[in-house]
Amino acid sequence: MSLTKKKIFLTGVSGLLGSNLAYCWKDQYEILGFYYNHSVTIKSVETRGCDLLNLDALRETIEEFSPDVIIHCAALPDIELCEKDHALADRLNITATQNLLACTPARIKFIYISTDALYDGSKPEYSETDSVHPLNYYAVTKYCGETETLKRKNSLIIRTSFFGWNVQNKNSLAEWVVQELSHKRKIKGFTDVMTCSLYTFHLARLLNLAIAEDLSGIYNFVSRNAISKYSFAVRLAKLFGLDSSLIEPISIDDFSFSAKRSKNLVLSTTKLFQALHCDIPTMDESLKAFFWDFKNGMMDGLLHQRFKKLKLQNINN
Repeated sequence: MSLTKKKIFLTGVSGLLGSNLAYCWKDQYEILGFYYNHSVTIKSVETRGCDLLNLDALRETIEEFSPDVIIHCAALPDIELCEKDHALADRLNITATQNLLACTPARIKFIYISTDALYDGSKPEYSETDSVHPLNYYAVTKYCGETETLKRKNSLIIRTSFFGWNVQNKNSLAEWVVQELSHKRKIKGFTDVMTCSLYTFHLARLLNLAIAEDLSGIYNFVSRNAISKYSFAVRLAKLFGLDSSLIEPISIDDFSFSAKRSKNLVLSTTKLFQALHCDIPTMDESLKAFFWDFKNGMMDGLLHQRFKKLKLQNINN
């Protein structure tokens, strides 16, 4: 008996999470990945350009592909730009989500990638049932996306923060730390901002289990403990054999942002653990996996050229 692969319709395939999900799942699912401005090539994954604001074209594409699951990764994640251009943030983070939902038949699982930025940081830890208080416009638009998604029953909302290796020439926080320190440039690390970011490959593994279990509702997908962003940078430096003395500890209060940011982004993973019955990685486990996958060539089919050279220069022991 032949077994057909589940079909995954993936928006934002040229972004960090979208490209990493496609790369991790390329042999397990039939994936159709969509990008807007930045074309991307991932082996064994079909990718196309798509404007999520074009309702008719979007509906036609979904009907043609007939996916089992839609994962909506596409968004404008630039917090500062969202704060400066509300209209742009509305189009890309709210209207695009509304259009995608309007074109998605009820039988299709809809997974919305949300953010840990919904909380103001006044509590030591946040569960999925805690009230949200967005401090910036990016978080406002992502919460609007959540509200729209919750109107349909067959949906899953993932509140997350992640890091990994980009297919594009841009940096996640971890990539920025490695790149700057590898060029012996000084950087600043916030000692008073707590994060429980999850490595993208770990997120892919957990999300794969969530799809298998057909989870619905809201879940936190993060590491099971938190560290400061300064500690995050120092631990990365040690893993990659880079000079951690180049990292200056500072307060976020001393840095000039136009958009407000929460200092405490610690999310509880209790609900996720109870649903999936699997180990949730710690921050150290995520950081080590980020390093080891790079060192052992796991990312060679995805890495941007700027890091392929770094691998030869710095990671040769």
